[in-house]
Amino acid sequence: MSLTKIERITEYATRAKFEDLSQESIEQIPIHILDSIGCQIAALGAGPINACHDQITEFGGMGTVPLIAGGISNPVYAAFWHTALVRYVDAMDNILAPTETAHTADNFGGILTAAAISNASGKELMLGVAIGWSIQTLLVEHANFMTKGFDHTSQLAFSVTAAAGRLLGFDKQTISNGIAMAASSDASFAGIRSKPLSEWKGLASAQSTFSAFNALYLAKRGVKGPLAIVEGPQGIENLLGKPIDIDWEHENYDTVPKTTIKKFVAMIHTQSAIECILELFQKTPIAANDIASIVAEVPQITFDFSGGGLYGNAQSSITTKEQADHSLPYLLAVAAIDGQVMQQQFTTERINQFDVQNLMNTVTIKANKEFTERYPKDFCAKITITTKDKQTFTHEVSNYPGMPSRPFTWDDVVDKFDRLTEGYIDKDTSSKLKALVKDIENHTTKELVDILSSIPYPNNI
Repeated sequence: MSLTKIERITEYATRAKFEDLSQESIEQIPIHILDSIGCQIAALGAGPINACHDQITEFGGMGTVPLIAGGISNPVYAAFWHTALVRYVDAMDNILAPTETAHTADNFGGILTAAAISNASGKELMLGVAIGWSIQTLLVEHANFMTKGFDHTSQLAFSVTAAAGRLLGFDKQTISNGIAMAASSDASFAGIRSKPLSEWKGLASAQSTFSAFNALYLAKRGVKGPLAIVEGPQGIENLLGKPIDIDWEHENYDTVPKTTIKKFVAMIHTQSAIECILELFQKTPIAANDIASIVAEVPQITFDFSGGGLYGNAQSSITTKEQADHSLPYLLAVAAIDGQVMQQQFTTERINQFDVQNLMNTVTIKANKEFTERYPKDFCAKITITTKDKQTFTHEVSNYPGMPSRPFTWDDVVDKFDRLTEGYIDKDTSSKLKALVKDIENHTTKELVDILSSIPYPNNI
């Protein structure tokens, strides 16, 4: 009897071994783990994260799973918490395809939780990352969720469920039924990313992971799911309008090096334009109050997500963090004034100051056909600044640090980690985390979680 497509994903996840990983993956996975942890720490104390913290405190039960920033909970709420943390700041890694994208680090919260529950070794944690990242990446490359109106968090029903089930040591039947229940019941819509953006943009992946863990544990108790929910006349493929044809029997687990780490706290498709304008200012210092206009030429997908295209107006009524980090006009304006795009550029006070609101209105975003054709192999951007005295300055980039063609080194990720976590953890904790993650292959998940759980929640500092 042939396997369903969900059962083939389970086979792919359960046969994986650490020895299957390439040397490039072994070198890059700790970099992506530290980047994900930096994002988690940087989210502590944010408004929506405080709401999640209160939710877990009230409804999460006592449980036995240690939480980042203290406390314990049950597996379902622990996975929710750890995913909300990694996603909220919007600084984690991504996989890029011509018309699709996904935050592969969305998998990390569930994978870390499952590894903590199972007392996994560092190698097992690394393998879990490789499995989760790879399943989501392959679905991005071979399916078309977002172009059919589904959010990229929908793929987590497959990736995080499979990776977590593998780390938890669940049998194939349990994992397959967990994937089937999660995939059939927790698809979310791409409208989450449309303007005006709400706070749910940063929490939708946590909800997907919550549902994935709930489904896994129901499957462990014997509940059966619709294993053929992908194929068939009423299946997911019918909704997408195309088959999801992935050769799971022969795919490897080396997609982490294919993903892109963000250099800046902003949505992925704005990274090259931000890099471009900052390089321009390094080359030719220009006073922000001398700028008459900024014109950015970008790929179509950047224009659609953040420049006023398919996902809506990106220039008017930018008043919140969620709106600002998906508005290329705001991001270029604040980069021009502040010389950086990190957490400090997304406080309510900073977003609503006159200087950036005024400069933002001088920004024009244009889709460039050549850049669109070269994307995602090359992620191009061109910035043209005209000053009030009619001088024109232009700069162009084809890639930026963090792309697969210019991957982050350990020093790069440490620099970003330090900037993300400054003021959230002390130097001793920071040093311990960096040393442990760099050598995670020879440590345990428990050692990592012991440090993370000792971090005080900001309300208690």
